[in-house]
Amino acid sequence: MNRVEGACAGPSAGRERWMAYQAKSALEIQLDVLGALMLRDIRTRFGGTMWGYGIAVGWPCAHILVITGFYVIRHLPTPIGDSVVLFAVSGLSPYIILNYMSRKMMEGPLQNRQLIYFPQVKFFDVVMSRAIVEICTSSLSIALVFFIAACCGAQVLPRDPFAFCESILIALCFAMSMGFTNVFISQLFPPWQIGVIVPTLLMYFTSGAIFVTESMPAVIYEYVQWNPLMHIVKICRSSFYPGYGADASLLYVLIVSGTLAMIGLLGIRFVVPRFLN
Repeated sequence: MNRVEGACAGPSAGRERWMAYQAKSALEIQLDVLGALMLRDIRTRFGGTMWGYGIAVGWPCAHILVITGFYVIRHLPTPIGDSVVLFAVSGLSPYIILNYMSRKMMEGPLQNRQLIYFPQVKFFDVVMSRAIVEICTSSLSIALVFFIAACCGAQVLPRDPFAFCESILIALCFAMSMGFTNVFISQLFPPWQIGVIVPTLLMYFTSGAIFVTESMPAVIYEYVQWNPLMHIVKICRSSFYPGYGADASLLYVLIVSGTLAMIGLLGIRFVVPRFLN
């Protein structure tokens, strides 16, 4: 009897679920799609376990460990302050956000192109789901980095918390704008997945993350000031070292980030669909 009732109720229950789905607003459907894409991204990339995701969060710590070890082994003096760990953490944190977030956002659509064939999933949904996952991952990575630095005895509490939060937020904005641009270029020119390494490394070595840019010759320093990452690093370090980074320009970074975001988003909206079709 129960089977007969279940069989009879099956079609009606299915119709009710379909009507409930139709009654959802476009925003609710969009959020459902983003949530599903984020969960799929985490499960496929990190094996669906906390250990896999933990490796992704903790991997940036190896970068800071290498730089700190280089200063310690070579007995190099700390360019600012008296803590090598704090110097490395305050300079490399913005670069970690930029490097991983902008690169992983670009890889998202290339690794999940088959999902775009579903009518509910748009190309921009795949891009934004990867961006949200990377924002969470980068935030956890920076928190873990500062926790390890505190365990090493470094004074990780910024003297200017507002400047520190400002630097992290602007680093996320700049990384996301770079991610949008990388997505746009990589869809038109797939070898850009490898070519993007060149400008990223160029920004890294001229940002002052592993040294202070003021030690450069004046002629080179004039060109280095065009590097947005250098300004973000200075803003981040100014929260720990009062008086440092007075010439950092937040407005310049915002202008560059806005320009890159506009180019990337317009390209994703109007140019990329023609190549996908």
